[in-house]
Amino acid sequence: MQPKLLMTAGYPELVHMIRKVSKELQIDVTIIEGILDEAAEKVKRHIENSSYEVVISRAGSAQAIRRVVDLPVVNHDSDQFDILQGFIRAKKLGERVCFITYPEEGFFFNFKDMIDVIGHDITILPYKTTAELKNQIKKAKDMGIDVVLGGGIRAAAEAKKYGMKSMYLTASERTIKRSLLLANKVAEDRILLKEKAERHNAVINASEEGILFINAFQEIESCNPAAEKLLGIKAETILGKKVYDYKTTTLFQLIGNSEIYNSSGNFTKMNMNITYEPVLVENVRIGTVITCREVSKIQNLENKIRRELHLKGFIARHTFNEITHKCKKMKDIVELASEYSHTDSTVLIIGESGTGKELFAQSIHNASKRKDRPFVAVNCAALPESILESELFGYAEGAFTGANKGGRQGLFELAHNGTIFLDEIGEIPSHIQTRLLRVLQEKVVMRIGGDRVVPINIRIIAATNQRLWGLVKEGKFRLDLYFRLSVLHLDIPPLRQRSEDIPELVDVLISKSERGGFTFNSLSEPLQKFFMSYHWPGNIRQLENIIERLMLRLDNEKFLPRDFINEVYLETESEKELFHSQGELIVNVSTMESMEQQIIKSMLERYNQNRTLVAEKLGISRTTIWKKLSE
Repeated sequence: MQPKLLMTAGYPELVHMIRKVSKELQIDVTIIEGILDEAAEKVKRHIENSSYEVVISRAGSAQAIRRVVDLPVVNHDSDQFDILQGFIRAKKLGERVCFITYPEEGFFFNFKDMIDVIGHDITILPYKTTAELKNQIKKAKDMGIDVVLGGGIRAAAEAKKYGMKSMYLTASERTIKRSLLLANKVAEDRILLKEKAERHNAVINASEEGILFINAFQEIESCNPAAEKLLGIKAETILGKKVYDYKTTTLFQLIGNSEIYNSSGNFTKMNMNITYEPVLVENVRIGTVITCREVSKIQNLENKIRRELHLKGFIARHTFNEITHKCKKMKDIVELASEYSHTDSTVLIIGESGTGKELFAQSIHNASKRKDRPFVAVNCAALPESILESELFGYAEGAFTGANKGGRQGLFELAHNGTIFLDEIGEIPSHIQTRLLRVLQEKVVMRIGGDRVVPINIRIIAATNQRLWGLVKEGKFRLDLYFRLSVLHLDIPPLRQRSEDIPELVDVLISKSERGGFTFNSLSEPLQKFFMSYHWPGNIRQLENIIERLMLRLDNEKFLPRDFINEVYLETESEKELFHSQGELIVNVSTMESMEQQIIKSMLERYNQNRTLVAEKLGISRTTIWKKLSE
């Protein structure tokens, strides 16, 4: 964008010279002929009809222009060399020469030095208005002056009336060039500042938060549309005014406290959250930025974020209050877990399937400073190896056939600033263990097929139903990863070791069922004895299933507690006799791969497609089961 300049000229020769120099410099300049107020009015009309950045003018005309327009005015004046040349030329026209000039304070010429060159005294006739110019020309006539130097075209016209000769004080091309280059630089800087201001204003005006800037004199310099709406004000009526001018308004009630302009902080008042921060330039406070937000909107936004996290499944729903317990062992564990929630250290939760490891993980997250951040849970045994890696670490665009355009974030990235829960950590393959170790050590993630790392801030909670130390000794789990994961330990006891909690657990689970209306104490004596003596291999998850089944059976008139109890025992006894004659598997002789598939499918049918339980029974991982069935 080329700057547009305005330049005044007091006589035709100067107009010609400006055009020549501006063309040479390729600077866009509009020339206004005239001096003083006449030139100022012409400049004002041009500015009203078009967009200009800078005005270039001489002494008196420059002063007149500054009074009527709000633009930078660059002074363009003749230097001493120009004046000397003017006197030499004027001397050729007549013996007695006067110099008529606008007396600009602080910029007087040193005529004493010129006298030696000119060879005679210099008569100076100052003027500030057109009327004064005319009077000074008349005075020059009375003084017997032959030639009038300076004053432009108006002085020349007046001198001619009195039969005197005149000479324009011409500016050299060098002087004009310097003025144009300076003005052009000022204009370019103005354009840059305006562009920056426009960008800043666009950002501020697009904000849904109300933003005001109050200068050091407590005058309002900036107010965005959101602030107008929130505070019930109009920017055009308050800009340039002091906050104290509006003592009866909401504006003053919210930001009238002088403390706001001497410090920083925030407060809530009249359903509005106000934040105030100083603006410092070289440690000097030049003003205060005030941000206004409706408390209800903040709450709605928080609720929206929570809903979105909930829909994505990245939210922890449970707290320590939901962990039903009575026995001292569980009480100690809950207290220990509560202490762990106040740190960011990695936690390793060990416990049998169904003991509530994820319940503890969610409770730790919800009691921590990360409670409003994502909680991402992933079962490491539920996904095939290749899928698990891309789910955890994400992938770059083109990393493999079928990869989404633009790539995809992994669960570690999605858990940024929150918690990631890695269930069944013992099932992670060795090469993924290596990548996980790097995440723990360096707090960065590199996507599959990517060439850059992404910093992450996460807390890791891991869980397993295996003794990881045994896997370390067998060479199935990295020793360094084990020590990275087991900074803090939680050992969740199986249900059979906390039997005194069973009555209360039964009551809680019955209350959650559709049937309800029962308690542990209202059940028959055989059922009570069963619940207290049964070994609960599936722990609380199994207890929940049994309660649900019992609630359905209680409506049947033919229900007999003994039959129900025997049914449960038969299920678990058949598990013990799995490969014995009572519960034998029939396998057709075929290839080894085919017989392995037959065994796995039969086991899955027997255990209601519970891959975790079948994996435990067969001594293999869930990933291996998936591979065998896929072959």
